Amino acid sequence: MTEGRNEDDMQEKEIDKMKEEVTDDVNSVELAVYTRRWVILLIACLAIFLRGFNQSCYGPINNVFVKFFHIQPWQVDWFILTQSVVFLSMAFPLSLITARIGFKNSYVMMCAGLFLGFALTTVGVSMRTGYVSVIVGQCIMGFSNIISWSIPPPTAAIWFASNEVATAVALQVVGRGIGESIGSILTPQIVNPTQTDETIAFRLMWTFVAVTSIAAVITLASVFFVKDAPALPPSEARAQAISAKENQGNMQTDDLKTTLKQYAAVVKQLYKDPYFVAVWFVFGAVNPVLRNDSVLLSSVLHSTFKNIPDLDKKSGYVLMGGWIAYTVGGFIAGPIITKTKKYRPVVLISVGLECAATLVVMLGIKYRVLDCVYAGVVTTGLFLGMANTSLFELLVEVTYPKPTMLVTMVNIVGMGFFRLIYPIIGRVMLARVGPTASCAFPFALTLLSTIILVIIRPQYKRQMAQESELRRLLEPEESES
Repeated sequence: MTEGRNEDDMQEKEIDKMKEEVTDDVNSVELAVYTRRWVILLIACLAIFLRGFNQSCYGPINNVFVKFFHIQPWQVDWFILTQSVVFLSMAFPLSLITARIGFKNSYVMMCAGLFLGFALTTVGVSMRTGYVSVIVGQCIMGFSNIISWSIPPPTAAIWFASNEVATAVALQVVGRGIGESIGSILTPQIVNPTQTDETIAFRLMWTFVAVTSIAAVITLASVFFVKDAPALPPSEARAQAISAKENQGNMQTDDLKTTLKQYAAVVKQLYKDPYFVAVWFVFGAVNPVLRNDSVLLSSVLHSTFKNIPDLDKKSGYVLMGGWIAYTVGGFIAGPIITKTKKYRPVVLISVGLECAATLVVMLGIKYRVLDCVYAGVVTTGLFLGMANTSLFELLVEVTYPKPTMLVTMVNIVGMGFFRLIYPIIGRVMLARVGPTASCAFPFALTLLSTIILVIIRPQYKRQMAQESELRRLLEPEESES
């Protein structure tokens, strides 16, 4: 025991010495950032862009797929809901795999899943009997999406300095926003229900050939450019996380039984933490709102505004506006968090305003004010973008120093559940009660999330660790006497 303590003391002194060297810019710098981080971030952003495109391109042309495949509107919803089912059923098993295969291989799996999923979808949309092929492609895409959702925090934590972390997360959120924007507007411009089946098949096929090609490029890039970790940690927090992992034993070298035990222990600890449970619920409840609009908005508008032409294109435009605003929201939240470190207040304001925006949409549908619906969807996107970026950061703060990829994997189970039930409940309410009732569910859940955020007062564990290290750096050496 005494030998272990002496070794720990020696390690702490060595770390303090290294930090002093960093602070004084003397000789070798033990904390470093690498140019490679931008290539890795670009791959992540492109993968998230493709995921966003894939999840927003089907809803605005729901009626086109109904005509082309000779199916019902709810069956088109399953292009997206299939991914949510995969989320729920495979997030935990896949988290075990990614914990063992490492950061680089997780990237390769993510990008390869996108490539294969898009390839099958391309085959499916090229023929009228291709519905099953599209569903299988979306199922594979669901596996990729699980990893994609878990990538932003570890990418930022492993490769980026403390003052870059929030921006790195925000840029990945931005990638999704751009993909969602293009997906929302592109497909309604390319196809419409008045075209022949041959024209629809030809145009959709070449659209998906293009995105499949991008997926192929980033798959190759992930093989050649992504590494598990930099040679030196980019921040004090990352250095501490590495030290803690080394003390606990590297999960990747353990057998499966040990890994399962460690995994179960981490999950048990997480769900015993009321702050994690609160953030877990809020993240799951607020995240799918704009996604729900991508799936159902076209149907809701057709049900409410029956005599207005080109509703597919108009829903595409407003969804594009919502996702552009989502992108802007990510840019806004990142610098705010970096400067202020006010994680909960930023999340609270973002979610509260997102709740207000869903109320505007609901009232616009109820009173048949189309401009009100447009304004509500766009502002929903803005505040959701802020909420997503800040929630990622808040999640890391309340769970530090637990492995960020594992924590995020656990978190997306909640998100997968809500992403599944949002469109199902919305479609049922739309068919049996009406469009206003369909819009009430997002308002109710964002309102509940706002109330939860008002109540909780979580500790910022990562920030506390960084401040503790800073105080140690500033302690005068005279204190030893």
